[in-house]
Amino acid sequence: MFIKILQISIILAFIVVILGAYTRLSDAGLGCPDWPGCYGQLSIPDVKDGTTIQGFSRPLEAAKGWKEMIHRYAASILGLAILVLFFLVLKGNPQRHQSLKLPGFSAFFVMLQGAFGMWTVTLLVHPGIVTLHLIGGFVTTTLLIWMLLNQSKPPATYQHTIKKHKFILLIVLGALSLQIALGGWTSTNYAALSCGEYFPKCLNDWWPDMDFSGALYWGPLGVDYEYGILENPARSAIQMIHRIGALITTTLILLLIYLLRRYDHLKSNLILIAVLLTTQVTFGILNVVLSLPIIIAVLHNTVALLLLLSIIKLVHKIFKVPT
Repeated sequence: MFIKILQISIILAFIVVILGAYTRLSDAGLGCPDWPGCYGQLSIPDVKDGTTIQGFSRPLEAAKGWKEMIHRYAASILGLAILVLFFLVLKGNPQRHQSLKLPGFSAFFVMLQGAFGMWTVTLLVHPGIVTLHLIGGFVTTTLLIWMLLNQSKPPATYQHTIKKHKFILLIVLGALSLQIALGGWTSTNYAALSCGEYFPKCLNDWWPDMDFSGALYWGPLGVDYEYGILENPARSAIQMIHRIGALITTTLILLLIYLLRRYDHLKSNLILIAVLLTTQVTFGILNVVLSLPIIIAVLHNTVALLLLLSIIKLVHKIFKVPT
């Protein structure tokens, strides 16, 4: 029962992350201006588009409202599933030993993630809050994957990994996590197209006019951040930081693959990481040159999660020594 619900939870987590990306990228984050309902209801009000509903200043856009509410429905089901996992561990149901700490933290974290979902709306899609909400979705999925890996059987073969290679693996994990956060910051500040359709140049220049101090601008609460408030030099700086981060992260991952190639039991993991890395870089470039088609943008977000989880699985395989 524990493993089945855990597997369902992981599928739900993927769905929630993908729906969250789609909601954000289709500018539907404020499709419902209140929380947890939509214009005071648990569903989308049955009125004509453009109608201003009493008590709300934002006119109804039903399509955006449904995108937001479907995301909320899925997130609510995921939250309930994670709470069920916590109570199952509390009763001692898992096949393999599972400490109460990880399911307990996951239950707490998914409730915190729900709070960030509320703040995303009530604080009018503040870039910092939305980015933290995105990161929270990735962390939630990672926690669930780690629990599933703990339930898997130890590998039949194991080779000790030298300390230097373990250290580089952790550096790669940190760099990839930071790059994902930068991707979220790029998206929530509407900076994905700030360099135009130029790659690797930005605005047809190798180093255009950029405002790096403005790129890190947090901004006050209570301001409507829909469609962004930064000037283009600041947005271009965000885009270029993200590109430089992508170059550094790609180089580090390729170095890791090169160093770990000698370990036979890791080859399948490294092949998967190489495929996902190639796919992710390709989607990143296509986002720019094709002016951010929403399907590719959502896939770029999804593959980022898959790449992170593939690194997490490698960490688990290397650091969790079979007993």
